[in-house]
Amino acid sequence: MAPCVRFLQCAGCRFDSPFWEGPEGWAAQRNQDLWQTFEAVLSLCRSEKIELLFLTGDLFEQEYVRKETVERVARSFAKLNGTKVFITPGQRDPYVMTSAYRLAVWSSNVHIFSSGISGVKVPSRNVTVYGAGWTTYHQETSYLNGFQVTQDGTIPIMLLHAEVDSAKNLERLIPILPEHIASSGLTYLALGHREGWSGMQQVGETVWADSGFLEARSFCEPGPHGVIIGEIEQASARFEFRELGQRHYIEKTLAIQSNIESLTTKLLSDTSLEERQKNLYRVKLSGQFQKVEETVHPMQKLLEDKFRFVEVVHSEREMDTRIELDVVTPIEPISGNKDSYPTLPQVFIKKLSESQVAVSAEAHGHWELVMKIGLSALGQGRIDDEN
Repeated sequence: MAPCVRFLQCAGCRFDSPFWEGPEGWAAQRNQDLWQTFEAVLSLCRSEKIELLFLTGDLFEQEYVRKETVERVARSFAKLNGTKVFITPGQRDPYVMTSAYRLAVWSSNVHIFSSGISGVKVPSRNVTVYGAGWTTYHQETSYLNGFQVTQDGTIPIMLLHAEVDSAKNLERLIPILPEHIASSGLTYLALGHREGWSGMQQVGETVWADSGFLEARSFCEPGPHGVIIGEIEQASARFEFRELGQRHYIEKTLAIQSNIESLTTKLLSDTSLEERQKNLYRVKLSGQFQKVEETVHPMQKLLEDKFRFVEVVHSEREMDTRIELDVVTPIEPISGNKDSYPTLPQVFIKKLSESQVAVSAEAHGHWELVMKIGLSALGQGRIDDEN
């Protein structure tokens, strides 16, 4: 009987990133949540007898990651007896000269892909794992254009930090075209780039999926967050999405049709005490009312002692969330060190986001360009390709 292989796929940990949407003080809490979820991933590898662990990009936040964090992750992987770990560096942690991946000694069970597609055979499971990592801060070409697997009888799987799109261009990266997936000869394509779970997709004979970020970071990332567990053999495949995220960012829209006390009662009846203490909520009030401050602010006061975090906004004044400016919360002191302060890039992004009361779709490109130019200047002219 031909062997089957069990794998677990996840992405978007972004260790040491200060970018979490929420009030001051939540960055430290959410970073603890992230480590707890990461430990759950490692526990699943042991309990589910996972043979291959796939990390499809953005394991670290390159601009902020600390050496001790990288070493802690490396030690964790070294303890996974019987599990081979495959990592493809992504947009936020590219394998450049100053890469986070160069800050630790990785155990023999860890393989980190770099430039160009390469393959690693796992003879015991009759599998070849292909992959390519980002080695610059700007992707120039599509990975799968012209690629075909080597027909050697092994099951071909590939890891990429990329997006699938039928369009020829996307602002942030060059997408993989569906026709390139169909002609690749891959059995499974494990992707990482999306914020949320993509669902299992199929093009031709190739199945592909993006697990989404391991933990949600903002109200732009609703829904479940977790990992994909799969089992593949020559003639069949089985996949399961397993939710692991510690907290949800939840938006609720309420129409102004009665007094705020009634709206508050309805909201409380629709949520449990456990949910209100665990998750982060945004309440969007819709409809016409004369003075926003006479409705939004009183309702905020009524709710804030009943939720661990709640934000009440008027939907017509809500910032266009299509612009991807992360909310920066101050960095908590590390190990009691009171000399830990926000970095200049953090302060710049925070000030930039505060200056935008409302952002139209037409202004999206303008503000994104302003952010890129500012961060480049603060980075003292860091070039896209450090290799």
